[in-house]
Amino acid sequence: MPINITNFLEKKSSIIRKKDLKKTTNLKQVFTSINQHLYGKLKYTDTDTRARSKQIVNLLLCKLVDEMSKEDEEEVEFCLKVGESNQDLLKRIEIFFNENVREKFNDVMNQNEQITLTKELVYMVVKELQEISLLRSSKDILSDAFEIFVSKILKDEGGQFFTPPNVVNFMVNYLNPPYESKVLDPACGHGGFLLETKDLIWSNIKSKEKRIDYISNLYGIDKDLFLAKISKLYLEILSNGKAKIFCEDSLDPKSYRSPAKELIKNDGFDYIFTNPPFGVKIPITDKNILKNYQLAHVWKNINDKWEMQKNLVKQQPPQILFIERCVQLLKNGGKLGIVLPEGIFGNITDRYIWEFLTSHGKILGIISLDQNTFQPYTCNKTSILFFQKLNQIPEDYIIDFAIVENVGHDKDGKVLYKLNKDGSYKLDSIGNPIVNDDLSKLYIKIKESEEFNHLKDQKIFKIKFSQIKNKVFIPLYYIGVEKTLKKLSDDQNFILLTIKDLIDKNIIYSNRGRYLPRGDEIGSNVYGLGDIPFIRTSELNNWEINLDSYKKTSIEVYNQYKEKQNIEVGDILLVKDGGPNLIGKTAYVTELDTQIIIQSHIFQIKAIENEENIDSYLLLYLLNLDVVQKQIQAITFVQGTIATIGNRVMDIVLPIPTDKGKRKEISSYIKKIIEDKTEIRKRISRLSIDMQFVS
Repeated sequence: MPINITNFLEKKSSIIRKKDLKKTTNLKQVFTSINQHLYGKLKYTDTDTRARSKQIVNLLLCKLVDEMSKEDEEEVEFCLKVGESNQDLLKRIEIFFNENVREKFNDVMNQNEQITLTKELVYMVVKELQEISLLRSSKDILSDAFEIFVSKILKDEGGQFFTPPNVVNFMVNYLNPPYESKVLDPACGHGGFLLETKDLIWSNIKSKEKRIDYISNLYGIDKDLFLAKISKLYLEILSNGKAKIFCEDSLDPKSYRSPAKELIKNDGFDYIFTNPPFGVKIPITDKNILKNYQLAHVWKNINDKWEMQKNLVKQQPPQILFIERCVQLLKNGGKLGIVLPEGIFGNITDRYIWEFLTSHGKILGIISLDQNTFQPYTCNKTSILFFQKLNQIPEDYIIDFAIVENVGHDKDGKVLYKLNKDGSYKLDSIGNPIVNDDLSKLYIKIKESEEFNHLKDQKIFKIKFSQIKNKVFIPLYYIGVEKTLKKLSDDQNFILLTIKDLIDKNIIYSNRGRYLPRGDEIGSNVYGLGDIPFIRTSELNNWEINLDSYKKTSIEVYNQYKEKQNIEVGDILLVKDGGPNLIGKTAYVTELDTQIIIQSHIFQIKAIENEENIDSYLLLYLLNLDVVQKQIQAITFVQGTIATIGNRVMDIVLPIPTDKGKRKEISSYIKKIIEDKTEIRKRISRLSIDMQFVS
């Protein structure tokens, strides 16, 4: 609920001791309330939301230092005192910040740093937080705070998203670094991975001196000065140690300043945990950076092996370079946990990345995260890669796979709980509702999991590297596709051929012998110029094409695309991009549908006359089989609201009846369905014409 500022002056506090501070069950809700009030007060005057967010963090650091430095019976400073004016409070908080944060951590804080919020806003923040124990309310206070105050800024500025605490906890516990480990996060943000590593190591150490000493083994880099400073400050406040956090561009080590240049060395780290910024909108284009990376070169598939070429790409998304940068920084035997967009794990065009990785070490695990993991801030679907750098790589080894369907919250960030069949909450042993989070103790379940078995229902399993197909590292592909295909491969009534196989056998036409042809974008400026339908993905349904598209154009525009698209009776249209619920939908081009233009998000499949009795009708049937649609789902990657199968369509396997007579029988059956549907469409069209005549 919004804060009622009219009650502020009535709530001056008596003495508050540290022992009086209470745990709140939802610190984010408290921060949200503060943020809503700040926005309401400042939305017409606040031109620098980043500066305001820094100020809120500075106040939280005051509160945190105050709480950390006090014994239970001592009075806290971060509170409203009886008889104190708002101006007096502001002055006292300014002095506390200067002496206990800025001066104490002068190697981190700029000596010009000040509290610049108004006395009314400082009063409001102190009032809301004075009775709360931050330390008892959240394991990672700044994660909660940054999610509310800072996330949108970093998303807009650089594609950065703070990693949810349950993801951080799982990743650190999965790799489980021992005490002596040197640990790095080269895109450390506020330091969540380093904090979690500190907590895990400390849980196994009783000696206070050893605990403090270990902090010097934690290293972080962030390009954002504010985040680098806060990360270092946060770790040091919570540990009394000295963490090595630097503000540098991780991808450009030649630009590092001292002491980062002396301390951040290739082959220098035992463990790396990171969630790098990613996105095609923030590419790396500097040749001086690109030339230092194998993954910034052009790669070509030569005889089913990806080989690096001499020339550089013009640009590369940062996440791809971060993969190689992490490999550079790891020692032999060192281990990596990194969050990446899911497309990397299965895109045909990204398979060179796996050629690089598997030539520098072994894949330890792949964890496919739910679409809502980073919601409500981004709907990018991601997976976690665990990797070990090795000079001597075994020929075969076991990889952990897991699918995480529930991450404890929905797309709006609302907490989700496990339910009984009657809709009531499932409760733990002390009566609290259980959060529906598959990541909880997942690292234990993975250790106990069995090898992949196509006869079992598995969401967590182990698979041999030699069982990986076409460098596809997507767990869903194996449980949703390989399981069924394995059964079919043992059935002599079927032969399994991919779309690529059919192209190679000259059964399906392709562009340049490599790709299925697709449509075009004609541009909105030519909409409404005539009656030629421009067919988009939403116009394909139930094997039919909806010609009543409201995006129509002229015959002159149609003639520009007619020869190139060559739409003919018998062509099959397949949705390749668009809304996730549209991918894989098909339509058959009948005599009624040839005068159209198809959108670029649609593949065009054209059967070539052959002696195998594989015609358009059989292909339409096969593409709509459950096993094929499941394959399409498994290789469909979602970014934002857009999904795509891209050129992974070439890997789709069709279970074709071995008996050519059976193929012909199926074709005849589908042909009859298409003819009946076409006749109905003709009757409806004639009826419509008759009605116009009557009117």
